[in-house]
Amino acid sequence: MKTFDPKVVMNYCIIICVIQFSPIVAQQQTEDQDDESRQCCTNGIPGIPGVPGTNGLPGPFGPKGESGVPGTVGPKGDSGLAGVDGIPGAKGDRGEVGSTGQKGTTGKPGPKGDRGERGEMGLLPQQPRVAISAVRTTSMGPLTYDAVIVYDKIYANEGRGYSSSNGTFTCPVSGMYFFTFSIMRTKNPEEAYVCIYKNDIELVCVWVDNEGSREHGAATNSVIIDLEQGDEVSTKLIAGYALYSDRDAHVSITGFLLYANQQ
Repeated sequence: MKTFDPKVVMNYCIIICVIQFSPIVAQQQTEDQDDESRQCCTNGIPGIPGVPGTNGLPGPFGPKGESGVPGTVGPKGDSGLAGVDGIPGAKGDRGEVGSTGQKGTTGKPGPKGDRGERGEMGLLPQQPRVAISAVRTTSMGPLTYDAVIVYDKIYANEGRGYSSSNGTFTCPVSGMYFFTFSIMRTKNPEEAYVCIYKNDIELVCVWVDNEGSREHGAATNSVIIDLEQGDEVSTKLIAGYALYSDRDAHVSITGFLLYANQQ
């Protein structure tokens, strides 16, 4: 509601009173002048005007004036206090699936978990099986040259590495092998001398002398060697020496694979 300054209202009322009462005052002055003229003629010269009277009472309010032109917009006021939260609305429809976001950085490793239960024992890796066991049932020598001993009776030939036709073992599986061989000399004065070879390279030997005796003598030797597939192993009777054997098989060889090489 629009308010007015009290001083302005008072002055406005005074102006209205002056306008309304001016004719009356003028008429009264005219009448007074007539009387004064008459008195002048009868009573002498008129006196000076008196002191103006006090202001009259304010007149009634005039009619409401027309609305003025709107003023310019004032500056934005300070933000008011936050209102009370309204009642939550109904749940909206589910939106479409968004595109896959970028892969985040790898987090730190978590704490070490508890030790699990012991599992069942697994199967051992399949080990290749290679073995030879053979004997000679007849005597041999003496000879004028080194000769490969052929073992004519075979007890085992796992892996098919030994050939009874030439007395040579050909390695079927690369790995570490064990070989042992035994010999016996004759009752004659000849001595026995046998060596084992890998690809015609001498490894170890065994020797039986006669010691001035005409009885049989025996000896044994062994070796562990690393063989590659295709390597050949054989035993040879050295030239000038002789071996004794019969159906009791006094000359023999045994060999087998200890473990295969890793591929």
